[in-house]
Amino acid sequence: MKKLLSITLAVIMIAIGVLPCFAADGSCTCGQTPIIYVAALGSGSVYLDEGTENEKQLFRPDVGEMLGEFTPIIPAVADLISTKNYDAFGDVLIPCVNNAFGMLAMDAEGNSQPRVTTEEFHPDTADHGIDYSYYFGYDFRVDPIENAKLLHQYIQEVKEVTGHDTVRCRASSMGGVTFMAYLRLYGSEDIETIIFQNCPLQGTAVAGELYNGLVEINKDALLRYAECALPSMDSDFFGAFLYALLEMLDGAGVLRDLVGVADNLVFNLKDRVFDEALIPIFGTMPGIWSFVPDEYYETAKEFMGINDGEHQVLVDRLDYYHYEVQQSAEELLNQAKADGTNVYIVAGYNMQRTPLVSAYMNTSDGTVDTVYASLGATCADIGEQLPEDYKQAEHKGTWYISPDRMIDASTCILPENTWFVKDMLHSTTHDGHDEFYRILHESEKQLTVFDMEEYPQFMQNDTVNQTFHEVLPLRGSHLQNVATQTFQMPSFMSFMKLFVTLFEEFYHWMVG
Repeated sequence: MKKLLSITLAVIMIAIGVLPCFAADGSCTCGQTPIIYVAALGSGSVYLDEGTENEKQLFRPDVGEMLGEFTPIIPAVADLISTKNYDAFGDVLIPCVNNAFGMLAMDAEGNSQPRVTTEEFHPDTADHGIDYSYYFGYDFRVDPIENAKLLHQYIQEVKEVTGHDTVRCRASSMGGVTFMAYLRLYGSEDIETIIFQNCPLQGTAVAGELYNGLVEINKDALLRYAECALPSMDSDFFGAFLYALLEMLDGAGVLRDLVGVADNLVFNLKDRVFDEALIPIFGTMPGIWSFVPDEYYETAKEFMGINDGEHQVLVDRLDYYHYEVQQSAEELLNQAKADGTNVYIVAGYNMQRTPLVSAYMNTSDGTVDTVYASLGATCADIGEQLPEDYKQAEHKGTWYISPDRMIDASTCILPENTWFVKDMLHSTTHDGHDEFYRILHESEKQLTVFDMEEYPQFMQNDTVNQTFHEVLPLRGSHLQNVATQTFQMPSFMSFMKLFVTLFEEFYHWMVG
């Protein structure tokens, strides 16, 4: 009896604690608007024959399976070295690429094959608060407009389950593409705050150049990529080891020879790889097309063979996103602000962008070029500064040039609402970011880069202490030489783990 009474009292106390959060009409009065995280590329798994005994996860696939698809390349490389027969090597390489990625291809209108589907996302709890985010994922391949419709449905479900009339959002990477499409379709009536984190709001050079067939392998860019990006992988040791290895090969003159071999591969096989693999697989993916910047767009359609006849439906889809969303970002964001939504943009810089394309000198977060993530900043090339005699381009009454003279934010669409984080790797966050975003989310008014002394417009990322510092004027080399770190000679298993990790990095680059 006492036990039953205790349970009854406990239930009553819980009810007393919960009931004040809900008004008579079912609305929540907790004062904490729910937060939705609009996730990055790869947030939604893609399946072949889902729900059957033949179900296979196409994205993200098992790394072991993926490596298995490429095992025929190992003996083919040996044959290539001895015979210099590039066509024979292509006969092995191209089927490997098609076997690994081919089922992801879309039809001529940009639709998925019926056997290929993606998981659905719905809120599964009423819990919400400043420390909890609902997770929205999607199929990266499809038209961003279609994903925006799913996001709208998800927002309505979150509102219903939480009892709130509005939500707050943080979009990461490709999530920003989806959210911009959402703004075009639905406006921002349901949105209190939106934070764009490292988002390709106006595309990425790697997509623009690859969709124009512009491939270039540069030794210095490869070294910088290893130095900047790899130390932020799962283990600092592996990044340090790879960079030390590349430095050693470079010092011995071997790296240049290896780059020469890669150049020969590009020269001899680029056309075949594009025509027989890359264009058939990625050429009709509206999602990846959303990454193509304006200066590359029309020529990319010509290079990829997307024409108004066979691909009229696809062209209409691509043009709508490109011109009505990507190239209308200023209109959409200013309208959102005018309607009372707080808008914030965060862009990384000073990281070597993904190599293998001609725009390897663009400063970036390692994936998205800073100029596109920031909606128009004037940026010095990676490792460089704006000229000594450079004058701020716009907004003469306010200073928008970074202390290291690498960025002029005055040319951004929203310069007063755009922050730059030096040495921030693409969408890689820590507790310092969380605290910064918490302040942005909790503010009822639109904050600017001048409102918070601890969060100036230009911040130095500190991953060790998980915080930010003030960016200082540049003196000497700004690139940390990770090769000076101390490490022990790795075992055979460590080498294997390094190989698998690097393959994962390459795979993620291939699809996004």
